[in-house]
Amino acid sequence: MTDVQHILERLQKLAARDNRPPALPEGAQRSSALFSFVTRERERIAGCAFPRASIVAIVEGSKDVVSMGRQSRFAAGTALVLPGGWRGDVVNDPDPASGVYRAIFIDFPDELVARAARALPPQRPAAQVDLPLDAALSSAIHHAGEGIVAGNLPVALIEHRVMEVLMVLGMRGALPVKAQTTGDAVRALVRWQPDRAWTADTVASELGTSNATLRRRLSEEATSLRALLAEVRVGLAKAMLAEDGLSLREAALAAGYRSPRRFAERMRCETSGKQTADV
Repeated sequence: MTDVQHILERLQKLAARDNRPPALPEGAQRSSALFSFVTRERERIAGCAFPRASIVAIVEGSKDVVSMGRQSRFAAGTALVLPGGWRGDVVNDPDPASGVYRAIFIDFPDELVARAARALPPQRPAAQVDLPLDAALSSAIHHAGEGIVAGNLPVALIEHRVMEVLMVLGMRGALPVKAQTTGDAVRALVRWQPDRAWTADTVASELGTSNATLRRRLSEEATSLRALLAEVRVGLAKAMLAEDGLSLREAALAAGYRSPRRFAERMRCETSGKQTADV
């Protein structure tokens, strides 16, 4: 048996049956919790939203994720690290051989993530990150998971085990730290749906603030919604060109440019050191 097979077999015991999180009453909080997703049929879950930072360990089957204007497939043996506020569509596919999809989901209270961040070098707010389920990460997940599902351990001990997972993520630069500025929050929002026709009103509504407050906070951070939209969309389009093999037109449209010509002009201006209007 390979190391990967041994790791997955060990984690499968924590995902013996489907145990998805129930909806919490508005304003309710919970400590770290482990949930398992098990299905024998291909399932699509549209509009997933995770208010807290989370990790999803795929232990059997595969998962398709549509977020940030891109579709990606992740196989068993992958951990997805999702920052608080992550949104997207997912498709869970059973393994062709076993006919089963299994994944372990752990969410992290904001206070624990902040505590881990204080103990590690400064890290930028993370977008979705995928990591291999190697020995160190899987061992931390398993240790925390066993403690959570036991149901009889003190909260302080469970938090200590969950901190192991966060520390492993932090040492790899994948700690799902929360956006610290309004600009970071806007960036995360636009990455979720780059092709949406974002306006100050729609961004403010999603962030639970007013148009005037949004503009004031961005001004205090020496930026603007227009600049942030351009920054995120150009970055995503460049990534699609380099990593996904899309044409310039396909990448521009997927990143939210209404006119691919505008994106082409932007690329030419960056090359020549000039500036141009965006979007």
